[in-house]
Amino acid sequence: MNKLLGCSLIGLCFFGMNSVASTLELKPENIQFIAKAAKYNVSQRNWDQAANAAVTFPQAYQFTPHIEILPIQHSWAQSWRGSLVNLLELTASDLDGEHSLEVLLRDRLNNHSMVVVQKGQLLHQHFFNGFDANQTHLQMSVTKSFVAILAAISVAEGKLDMSQRLIHYLPELTQSGFEDVTVQEVADMRSGIGVAVAGGKSWDPRMSAVQDWNGHSNDAEFENILDYANELENYRPIGKVYDYLDINTEVLAKVVERVQGKPLADVFANKLWHRLGVEQPARWMANRQGELVASGGLNISTRDLARVGQVLVNKGKNLAGEQVVPAAFIDSLLQGNDQVRHAWQQGKEASLAKGWYQDQFRTLYLPSHTGETYKVLAMVGIHGQVLIMEPESQTVIAMNSGFAEMQSTRMARLIFNQLVPAILDKVLAVEVNDK
Repeated sequence: MNKLLGCSLIGLCFFGMNSVASTLELKPENIQFIAKAAKYNVSQRNWDQAANAAVTFPQAYQFTPHIEILPIQHSWAQSWRGSLVNLLELTASDLDGEHSLEVLLRDRLNNHSMVVVQKGQLLHQHFFNGFDANQTHLQMSVTKSFVAILAAISVAEGKLDMSQRLIHYLPELTQSGFEDVTVQEVADMRSGIGVAVAGGKSWDPRMSAVQDWNGHSNDAEFENILDYANELENYRPIGKVYDYLDINTEVLAKVVERVQGKPLADVFANKLWHRLGVEQPARWMANRQGELVASGGLNISTRDLARVGQVLVNKGKNLAGEQVVPAAFIDSLLQGNDQVRHAWQQGKEASLAKGWYQDQFRTLYLPSHTGETYKVLAMVGIHGQVLIMEPESQTVIAMNSGFAEMQSTRMARLIFNQLVPAILDKVLAVEVNDK
């Protein structure tokens, strides 16, 4: 195995000739839990299939190796209790007419939980389908935005230049499709790279095999994620088209590890997770070598997801006033640029909303039900995992679901065109009345 990439079972990762030991333990898959799941015809091979999503997503980390990052208690952290507004009584539309948000969320979207916060105050929380406030939930592609935040922190520390070619940091990818791509183009999903997507999925099964996503595969074609990335070629013009592919996030994560000189889990723990005032552990799924699934393996609670949003709408500061996420990064996300706007128009999401994709975040303009337009930041997972942030009112909507179909246009339209506008209409009306 290439020593630049190898990670031992105790989480030892190598960077050049010097090794950096992780302070976090790599836990194996839970054999007892897997044996119990088998009685219900759920296995490592099929845990992520649509029919199982409703029950497996809160337990996803149990099916794979994972690294657990415990919370650190802070005197300034908030313990939210109760709800001030029952948002489930609101209504929005589906194809058969108006329904309460309770029906649309619980019965149409297979929602597990939702937490809504404004200016640090808990407005609403609910937990469906056997889920509770303390459980972690698989975030799927919401994970990608966390990797981008760690990259932004690296930039602010002077360790990373996003305008550099990717191979400046990852020379192993010279002569691959990534050779002429910048780090920024990778972060914006504008790398032009191509993959062979599996039927019914949105990723390449060869990558899933490297990640032990569905258990250990004896016939895995590659030893690690960069070996896989090295085989890919360009399908599209570099920098011109927004094309949403997991491998972009995976190589961005490797850049973060390289410039920080530490495993991604340690960077996440020390630079972000331990500075947020979270309640519950984060559980980040990995392969047997300790490589995190950077594009979709993070498991956190919905309340803690809302805390992330609270920091972002507070210009990157936590409740102690510490700058956790660079303010310039958040400003850049909201401002966008001509390159990402043009690339968005070439992608398949342009019909959903006006906006752009930059640094693993979506910035969207959502029409309200009252004629207004809301400009929001969005972190989005393919089965209804969502963090929506409306910076002007400092409103945060954190949502976790187990919608059966992945990357469903129906799901996206219900969430972004119906549910989120209805919630923002109500929350902002309450704020106006309070004034």
